[in-house]
Amino acid sequence: MAPPRFRVAISGGGIGGLALAAFICFHSNDIAVDIYETKHEISSIGAGIAIWKRTWQTLQDIGLEEEVKKRNLPLPKDGEDGPLTIPRPMLLDMLKSRLSSVCAIHTSIHVISYEEMSEGGILIKMKDGSTRTADILIGCDGVHSVTRATLFKNLAKVSPSQGYEKFCEPKWSGTLAYRGMADRNKLRQQNPKSPALDQARIVSVHNQPFSCLQLNLSHQVVWKVKGKYNLEEINLILYSSACQHVVTHPFGDIVNLVCFYNEENGFGKPYTDPWVADVPVKEVVDHYEDWEPAVVEVVSIYPQMIQAPNRWAIHVVEPLPVSVSGRVGLLGDAAHAMTPHQGVGGGQAIEDAHILGRLLAHSKTTRANLPKALEIYQEVRLPLAKTAAERSWSNGLLYDFIHPDFRVPPNATAVDLMPIGRAVGEAFAWLGKGGCDDDWKKAEALMANV
Repeated sequence: MAPPRFRVAISGGGIGGLALAAFICFHSNDIAVDIYETKHEISSIGAGIAIWKRTWQTLQDIGLEEEVKKRNLPLPKDGEDGPLTIPRPMLLDMLKSRLSSVCAIHTSIHVISYEEMSEGGILIKMKDGSTRTADILIGCDGVHSVTRATLFKNLAKVSPSQGYEKFCEPKWSGTLAYRGMADRNKLRQQNPKSPALDQARIVSVHNQPFSCLQLNLSHQVVWKVKGKYNLEEINLILYSSACQHVVTHPFGDIVNLVCFYNEENGFGKPYTDPWVADVPVKEVVDHYEDWEPAVVEVVSIYPQMIQAPNRWAIHVVEPLPVSVSGRVGLLGDAAHAMTPHQGVGGGQAIEDAHILGRLLAHSKTTRANLPKALEIYQEVRLPLAKTAAERSWSNGLLYDFIHPDFRVPPNATAVDLMPIGRAVGEAFAWLGKGGCDDDWKKAEALMANV
C-alpha cells in the first residue's frame, strides 16, 4: 500500500471532528486521519442538532440521506423551510458510518498542547506524557479548546501588542439554560391540548394583555389574543418575557425543554459555578411561576414528569481575528462557539467540516501547501460563522425583549411587538435557502490558484 499523502490529526471526536473525518474519507482514500478523543468512547450530550437546508445539502453530499431513512427520520421536503432535528448520538453514529479504513479513532487520549516542528510537522502533546505527530492539526475540541488556547498563546508571543491572549478562553454569555426532558405521553394525558405536544414552534409572550407572537418559518406573523392559540403550520414554540424564554421541542416520546434565563449586561462576567450542573425541578419552575397562565402551564406541568434537569452556563468565543495559523486550524465551537438562539452551532461545525474536508481531499493539496489550504478555509468559512453567531446573539435579545434596536414599552400593543416577529423571521430566512455549494465553489476557485 502506498504511503498516505499526508496525515491529519483531529483533536475532538464530537460532531465537528467526525464530520471533518467523514468528508475527508468520502472525497479521498490517500489521507491518513487520526481522531483523538478525551472520553473513553465517542458520545455526546445536549439537545438535538438542527439540520437546516444549508447543512442538509452538505450531508447529502456524503450519502447521509440513506442513513436518515434507515433510522426512520423524516426527510426535509421541498418547499419546507424548517430544520430536520437529529439526536446528537444518532448523528454521531451516522457520521461514523462514513469513515473508512484510513481513519483511526483513539479514545481516552487527551490533547493538551502542540508544537510546530522545524521540519514542518506538528508535535501533539498528550496529558499522559506521550506525543503524536501529524502534518496538520485541526482543533475540534469545543468551547474549551486547548488548541485555540495554544494557537493564540503562540501568536501572543510573536505579537505581544495585539491582545491575542483574550481569545484563549471563552466568556460567559450572561445566559443560563435549564435543560430537561418530559414524557410526551404523560403530558398528553394531563393536557391533550398542550401546545408543547405538536411540532416545534416559535411563540413569544409579552405582558398580560397579549398572549403570544406566533411566527412560522415562512415568516408570516400572526397575533392572537390571550389564551387562543392557532396551532397550524407553526414550526417552533418559544415562550418569552423580559430576559427569559422557554423553548419546547417534541421528538418521539419525549418533549425537550430548554428554559433560558438571561442576566442583562452579564456578558463577560466571571462565572465561578460549574458550567453544567444537575438542579432540582423546583429551581426550574420557580423562574417562571409568575408568567402568563398559558406559559406557566407548559413549565409547571413538568414537575411530575420532567427527567434529570440540569443548568448550563452558556459560554461563547469572541469573534476571532484568525482561525488558522501555520499548520493548525480551528473548527466548530473551538473557532466560533455561539449562543443557541438560532440552532445553528452544530450546523456551522458541519459546514466548516464540509469546506475544510474537501479542501484537504483536493487533488492539488499536498503536505507542502497545507497552510495555504487552511488559509482558504479561513477565508471562506470564518466570515460566515461570525455572521451566524451575530444573528444568534441578536435573536436572543429579540426573544427576551431587550434588543437595543427594538425597545418594548411596558404597555406594548400588538403593533409595537410586530417588528420583533418580523425581525426574527428575517433572521432565519437565510437558513432555508441553501448556499453551501456556492461556498465550495468559492473555495475550489481559490484552490485552483494554489
